Amino acid sequence: MQPYLFPYIGYFSLVQSSDIFVFYDDVNYIKQGWINRNRILINGAAHTFTIPLANGSSNELIINVKCSGFTRFRDKFLKQLKQAYAKSRNLDFGMAYVEKVLAYDGDSISELAAKSVTDFYNHIDQKKEFRFSSISFCESKGLERAERLIDMCKYVSANTYVNAIGGQELYSKEHFKQSGNINLKFLKPSLWPYQQPGQCDFIPGLSIIDVVMNNNIDEIKNLINRYELV
Repeated sequence: MQPYLFPYIGYFSLVQSSDIFVFYDDVNYIKQGWINRNRILINGAAHTFTIPLANGSSNELIINVKCSGFTRFRDKFLKQLKQAYAKSRNLDFGMAYVEKVLAYDGDSISELAAKSVTDFYNHIDQKKEFRFSSISFCESKGLERAERLIDMCKYVSANTYVNAIGGQELYSKEHFKQSGNINLKFLKPSLWPYQQPGQCDFIPGLSIIDVVMNNNIDEIKNLINRYELV
């Protein structure tokens, strides 16, 4: 999966379903996607936050896209979070996670987005194996989309590949089986409701920041482990 910034629960369910999770960072940047933005809850409504980029073009590979004005964004965003989640029961725990991620001192949006995922697992004290396609699978870069995924699976001796549910429109189970003897599965996340302070109606699909602010570690693990493979 492309590295997403503080992604929603479904992204972490995808990580949970895997033995090896690959950040797909050597493909083209997606404008208006989730690589440099996400949503938090402010005054009862979903609010989109965005890290400004210097070269956020769909012609650029994700690994080449750079942040712009990151320090200014970070200072403003941290103040915004403290105010927005002041009544959340795990404010200190959530802020510690976000502050650690945003302590990043580079300019790569790919590295920063990936850090928001890897630091999450450190924060809940759970070990997962992560790799980057640009490093571990660079030799397969020229292959067609499905063929590259099959080749990546073979490289790590995997017999199953798990894709997000939207991949049903892109990939064929029969093709994966016939071309590489790979079982292709699609993950359907369960956006199970939890208490959001001041909310009568649950707002699903927000950034993992909202989850961490409002749940303890056991509850977080329960939420990201609610999914179905089809």
